[in-house]
Amino acid sequence: MGYKYCPNCKRVVVTKVLAEGYAQIDHRGIRIKRRKITHLVEDGGCGHTWMIYEIPEEYVLGIDPGRG
Repeated sequence: MGYKYCPNCKRVVVTKVLAEGYAQIDHRGIRIKRRKITHLVEDGGCGHTWMIYEIPEEYVLGIDPGRG
């Protein structure tokens, strides 16, 4: 569990990563993680689900991953 911005409620809420939505995919030669997130109904949430994509920080920061 964690906190993320819910696009349906338009606020930061308690969320959970769903196992069936997890995948590692290649995008333009970069290995990224795809995760399916849900706003927890058990905690009074709306139950909305959405996908997020995680890019390794060295690509975001422009660091060459081939260098040590």
